[in-house]
Amino acid sequence: MASNQRKIFLVIAIFVLGGLIGGVIGESIGERRASRFLGRFFSDGATVSTVVAIKEKVFTLSKLRDGKKEEAIEALEWALDHDLMHFSAGIYGSEKTKNEITKALKVTRDYRSKFPRVTNHSVTDKAVSEALANVDN
Repeated sequence: MASNQRKIFLVIAIFVLGGLIGGVIGESIGERRASRFLGRFFSDGATVSTVVAIKEKVFTLSKLRDGKKEEAIEALEWALDHDLMHFSAGIYGSEKTKNEITKALKVTRDYRSKFPRVTNHSVTDKAVSEALANVDN
């Protein structure tokens, strides 16, 4: 009887040990793959954002060099509106990020108080107003 109990215990122990080893290995592989995927995902997002920023800068610089000041200002104002729309919900992430965003929004609020802007797009205007309203006084 004791021999059968040992065999059962040994089988269960091997099964549990195998499960633990498989779980640890599976988690390690999964974590590595997830990390690589997320790294590529966020890296690609940053790259696309940088590419768009480069195109905006070249467009604006070209307008300035061609003497088209009003078109350059409009391009910069549009880009600023677009960036502000991201913060209209008041969600900023970490405390450090929140502080930096708040500083940027305060500077923008001061700028926009000197140079008010209304677009032909009510959604844009509303989102910009909400972003600037979220700034602590």
